[in-house]
Amino acid sequence: MTRFSSLEFDDASDQPERSSGEEIRNEGYFYKQAIRSYLHGDFELALRNYSRALETNSQFLVGWAGQVRMLIELQEYKEAIMWSDKAMELFPEHPEFLSYKAIACFRDARFSEAMAFSDNAIGKDNPGPWAWLARTELLIKKNRRIAETCIPKAVSCAGQLAPLIRLEAGRILLRYGLYASAVDFLSVAARDFPKSAIAWLELGRCQRVLGYTQAQTTLKQCNLLRPDWDIAEQELSKCKTGFLGRFFRRWFGSGLWK
Repeated sequence: MTRFSSLEFDDASDQPERSSGEEIRNEGYFYKQAIRSYLHGDFELALRNYSRALETNSQFLVGWAGQVRMLIELQEYKEAIMWSDKAMELFPEHPEFLSYKAIACFRDARFSEAMAFSDNAIGKDNPGPWAWLARTELLIKKNRRIAETCIPKAVSCAGQLAPLIRLEAGRILLRYGLYASAVDFLSVAARDFPKSAIAWLELGRCQRVLGYTQAQTTLKQCNLLRPDWDIAEQELSKCKTGFLGRFFRRWFGSGLWK
């Protein structure tokens, strides 16, 4: 089991200070809380925990990286670019932050800038998994075949981050409508992270669009992990409506009811 999939999903970020002998609240502690929050689908809380990790250690590269990723998740693209630039004051021309700038620009419809940042990232020695994922996203509508070849490259160089990279790959494929490819990655992600609300949500979304009957079960699992999550409730409602729609089209549309 990876160190990510073994994380528990208790939210310790607002609990009282731990007693002597328990885990010290250093950058590693807040990093783990941020990962838990992200996998729970709570990007705001993840952002706060990454920020707290940086308050503890301003040289903590994965804290900077996580903070920028959560800003992108929250659609704060200009902020993500600004904080990537701040990170590169400490880690000059780092391919990971160049890649985040590429994604932020791309989602903000600044396509030429996005490609320039991605080219720069990919041109570095050992660009890393996030650079290849960014490349996937930038190319996915222009050249799907080439874009999808970037995902194995991302996974192969991810090391113990591979489960997280597979989840992100599935989310990218889902975002751009490549459902048949996405469902394979997201099915694996749900197994890698069985307590992750975001993994089950994204898998359920994909299954619903593909018309898979297990979509309801998947989304109900998401609801168990994160009760009263509006987005999951909406997806489950669409799922039920979709099944009813197919039923009525089959029977009433075919004339079998007469």
